[in-house]
This record gives sequence, C-alpha cells and structure tokens, in this order.
Amino acid sequence: MMKLRLIAIFLLLLVAGCQNEDEMDKKEISKLASEVAATYMKDEEDIDFVPKDVEFLGGEDLSTVLVHGYAKGKDKKKEMSVTVDYGDDYRVTGYGYH
Repeated sequence: MMKLRLIAIFLLLLVAGCQNEDEMDKKEISKLASEVAATYMKDEEDIDFVPKDVEFLGGEDLSTVLVHGYAKGKDKKKEMSVTVDYGDDYRVTGYGYH
C-alpha cells in the first residue's frame, strides 16, 4: 500500500513538472516572438512595432503565434498583429492592421 502511494505521488509530481515546463516554454516563445516581430517590423517595414501580448494558434501541430501590439506613429497608435512561426526558426509570415 505504501509503494502504491509513493508511485502515485511520483506520478503527480512528474505531471506537475511537465506542466510548469510547458508554461516556461510558452513564456520563452512569447518573449522571442515579440522581439522578432518588433525587429522585423523595424528592419523590413520601417514601422515601430510595440508588442502587447502573444496568442498561440491552433493545436499541437501548429507552431504559429500572433503577436498583438501597435505601430507607433506621429499621429496615433495603430493596432496590429504580426504572425510568427516559431517552429520555422521564428520566421515572420505576415502582419496586418485591425
């Protein structure tokens, strides 16, 4: 009975550890995708993009995020999103205004 409890506790700790690792990965992906989006928009489109948040798209197979933010301009801020494929070495695949 004691062995069964120890095995159950071990499995719970293992599962909890995996969930924390996934959250850490999402934080890292979000940070890198935001940096890539801002750099890409500045270098390729001459737009000062300020990231606000990151949205993960689709299921397990999809490695794409939308980086939501705004383009700073002289007159006003324009809401926009940049699509980043983190499974393809953080390649920007598109962007658009809202």
